Amino acid sequence: MLLQRSGSMTRYLAVGTVSAMAIALAVGCARAEDVIKFGGIASMTGGGASVGKVAETAWRLAIEDINASGGVLGKKVKLVLADTTTDPTHAVSEARRLIENEGVQVLVGPITSQEAIPIVALTKEKGIAQISTAASTQLTPDVGPYHFSDSVTGLNQMRANIDYALDVLKLTKLALISDNGGMSKAAASEIVGYLKSRNVEPTIVQEFAFHTEDMTPQLLSMRRSGAQAVLLINSIGDDSRKLLENRSDIGWAVPVLASQTMTNFALGNAKVLGKEVFDGVYSTQFVGMTYCPSDAPGTSPFAKFVKRAKDTVPDLERMGGAPSLTPYYIQPLILAAAINGSGKTDGRSIAAWIEANAGKIEAMIGPLQASKTDHFLPAPQAIKVVTDIYQPRSDGLVKRADCGS
Repeated sequence: MLLQRSGSMTRYLAVGTVSAMAIALAVGCARAEDVIKFGGIASMTGGGASVGKVAETAWRLAIEDINASGGVLGKKVKLVLADTTTDPTHAVSEARRLIENEGVQVLVGPITSQEAIPIVALTKEKGIAQISTAASTQLTPDVGPYHFSDSVTGLNQMRANIDYALDVLKLTKLALISDNGGMSKAAASEIVGYLKSRNVEPTIVQEFAFHTEDMTPQLLSMRRSGAQAVLLINSIGDDSRKLLENRSDIGWAVPVLASQTMTNFALGNAKVLGKEVFDGVYSTQFVGMTYCPSDAPGTSPFAKFVKRAKDTVPDLERMGGAPSLTPYYIQPLILAAAINGSGKTDGRSIAAWIEANAGKIEAMIGPLQASKTDHFLPAPQAIKVVTDIYQPRSDGLVKRADCGS
């Protein structure tokens, strides 16, 4: 009898233990279901680490704001990060970990096209919606049906610069220089084509390695070509700084007309190099982040974001100011709007909702658009040429170059 009672007690304890474990597992699952996981993948180490820190900071601000506004589908959002180490192969492994092991439902990032292109193949396979800053024209909806970019394609970033150089500055001898990233490589040939459509041949086309240590050889070659101005398209602020530094080193004062990277990191680069290196520098920016003198300060959505960033990010200026955060900050917000709008978290539903409703999303950068054939979200009218980018107005906006027209 003693052994029987002992066995019964053992069985009772075993059943009790299993029941307790089941309850704990159920509670854990319930808690997990109360959270929607956003994966964030960027270069936290390696050559693009400086931009990775900017992206992480911006994503965290966005997640805070989403949760403060009620979350997504009534649930809190949790950010789960991964480091690409600025290596496309490692980037895919980390994206797979986020999706398969961490259970993220959507993805923001990565930063560059050379990392995004292989990751998009994975998010297509897994049915995961994704927004990155990649701007390679290879990223079509056929290649990435659930991928969107809040960047402008390389050509569309530079088209306004080319028109401004030809039509306003009256310059016709233009040199082109780009980094060797996927977006810039794809854009360079299209930019040459657009120049030719305007009856202009570039005096020379140059390329530099991503995160380069020296652009002096390329700058000297462009000067020898007789260029009256330099067209620059690149992906990271460090390379924008290097071009300005080396241009100053060789004493070549021709105008530079650059992509948005120059604008977004102007504050930080001016802190390092001084404001004088920005003499004759023009670049592009989203219209929502620009002003004309007649515009009242402090009233735009971007101006309000600038104040929030200044109040909450201690090393904001070192990162490049609020403009450097903006492309990453709006990514989780767009995905949150799409999930709440569609009522679902799968890639197919989110993509369909964005294609149908992008124009209704209130984005502080300016108007958005999307279609079944185009997943680059900024509308053409969202891009403007800007000047004096190292000295934004008190509310953080930079001056448009076309205010007089």
